[in-house]
Amino acid sequence: MVDMTAYLEKAGIDFDVLEHPRTERAEDEAAALDVAAEQVAKTLVVVSPDGNVRAVLPASERVDLHKVAAVLGVGGKKVHLASEDDLARDYLDFELGAVPPFGGREDRVIVDARVAVRDSIVLEAGSHETSVRLKASDLVRLTRAQIADIRKEEIA
Repeated sequence: MVDMTAYLEKAGIDFDVLEHPRTERAEDEAAALDVAAEQVAKTLVVVSPDGNVRAVLPASERVDLHKVAAVLGVGGKKVHLASEDDLARDYLDFELGAVPPFGGREDRVIVDARVAVRDSIVLEAGSHETSVRLKASDLVRLTRAQIADIRKEEIA
């Protein structure tokens, strides 16, 4: 497994390591760390015609694949969430379902605008028991992320 702390240190990023009981969902991670869900971001892997894309959005939000497709400049039907088989094959360095927005293979990264404007953000660090808190601006700089609104609008 990739040591995410070494990766961040090598990149010159200031961060805090946050250990917590095993969690499977970003909202549960927030509860385990006793922080608001909007302080935690989840990373979803989206498969596109040009390869995998890591989409980072607030823990409490759902991704809008049509918005992601528009950002990528492809048709909405041409992008989908990676399957567990895809993740197991492409992200051997991380626990299944705990892919961070950086480290391992080089993927394009899209950070939702709601994450990008935060001062700091908590992210899984490649395992379900370890998270890191870092400045959102450092996340964007480190991943050379594109910032866009990729959140699914909830219909009232």
